[in-house]
Amino acid sequence: MTTTQVRQPASVPLLVGLGALALGGVLGWAAPVLARGLVGLVDATPLPVPGVVRTVGALSLPWSLGIFGVLGLVAAVVLLLAVVDEAPSLTVARDHLEHEKQHDAAWVERSEVGTAYRDGADLVLLRPDGGLRARLDIDTLSRARVAAALAEHGWPWTDADPYDDRYERWVDGRPGFSAQEHDVLRRRLAERKDAAARRAADHELAALGLVARVRGDRLQVRRAARAGQQARGTDR
Repeated sequence: MTTTQVRQPASVPLLVGLGALALGGVLGWAAPVLARGLVGLVDATPLPVPGVVRTVGALSLPWSLGIFGVLGLVAAVVLLLAVVDEAPSLTVARDHLEHEKQHDAAWVERSEVGTAYRDGADLVLLRPDGGLRARLDIDTLSRARVAAALAEHGWPWTDADPYDDRYERWVDGRPGFSAQEHDVLRRRLAERKDAAARRAADHELAALGLVARVRGDRLQVRRAARAGQQARGTDR
């Protein structure tokens, strides 16, 4: 079976690592100067000067560059490994796609999807009836490469949410929603930065026939057919 895999560009962890390394060099040059200035300011007050500040201020430039350079290198390696470990990947075939991020994995059948589009950091897959099938984190994946991979294998990619004009702002207590719907929507907004909690709330909303999204600090929602099966997939 022919598949197309989309991975995070190698430049992303490389840039993060180089940024940390460069920051270490800048601190190595500037830290002693800043520390000596702080010592001068604090000495003019009754407050004691922390010992570490005096120590940094007393460093010669070669020692400062060496110490902070090593710290920058360690930080660069740690950040590089973290970015690589947390990077999502997407494998697309004609009959299904697979999404992986760290220890989470999702499998979505092509027959279950009527629309695919990108919403910020997420790949959103809607069922043919417009309900949510999955919301997958593709934050560091190239939008163009994701779109090309899906189009290559016949997935119904669109550049925007085809139901964009059907969303309305949700306000707690607003008429038109049941107490159960309000409860789930309340949790969906409050826990939007918690990947597992947001995914659970999306599953419950799909079962209730609702699709939600966040714009700024506001939750927007629209109605769709109740899911025959719950939306599944990894999420941010």
